[in-house]
Amino acid sequence: MNERFYIEDPKLETKYHRFEKLGTELKLPVFKTFLEMEVRDKDGNTIHAHKQRSHSWNRNAYNFLFSQMAAYGLTGTNLFEAGAISLKWTNGNIYPNGSGWGLNRVAGWDENNDVNQRSTDTGLLATAGTTDKSIIVGTNNFPESFDGYVLGAAIANGSGAGQMDYAQSDLHSVSYDAPTKTLTDTLIRYINNNSGADIGVNEVALYGRIKFYSAGTGPIMFSRDLLASTVTVPNTGQLKVTYTIQLAYPA
Repeated sequence: MNERFYIEDPKLETKYHRFEKLGTELKLPVFKTFLEMEVRDKDGNTIHAHKQRSHSWNRNAYNFLFSQMAAYGLTGTNLFEAGAISLKWTNGNIYPNGSGWGLNRVAGWDENNDVNQRSTDTGLLATAGTTDKSIIVGTNNFPESFDGYVLGAAIANGSGAGQMDYAQSDLHSVSYDAPTKTLTDTLIRYINNNSGADIGVNEVALYGRIKFYSAGTGPIMFSRDLLASTVTVPNTGQLKVTYTIQLAYPA
């Protein structure tokens, strides 16, 4: 099986193309993000492969982008709602909090950490076994939510029942297409099932570790994609998850 099925709704895809074209014409930044899921059995044969749009960037992602672009410090103490420029960790903590941690400060990547390398510090690239950073998968199938901040049922790292072995993240793969003036970053992570039974994946998320003033670093979820149908990873099989993020430049 070599074909990767593109499963996006044709009507939505037409709207995406129209929106992306307008963004280029009007010189407005329009990000394109795709999610790919590929499953191989113990013999290395591809038994599932599909590609879709990733369209579930959440409040954390929007607030992080606004804070960075506007150089505006976090506000909305202990509030994670419309109008509050705050961030919510995967453990439910909100910053700024009641003690003033993070108030009027811009959370971001640690300038002392090389985010183009794998680490347990800030960034998106994880070391092997790390499940609070990078691409994480889960089994829950509750609907996507703009205010979502954690996977519904993240699959733990390991080889026990219901667990999967998370490999280290592949390094960023950045390319530039001159004819379309498009910059592309590809994020890949392999996840192996040695649990002794099949595991069904229903949700995929992109976690990042962010530096917060006074509170150190913490994990936040930038996006959570609910899959259209369960992707089953057989025992001794491997799941490859790919996020592709693109931005077309006006010049």
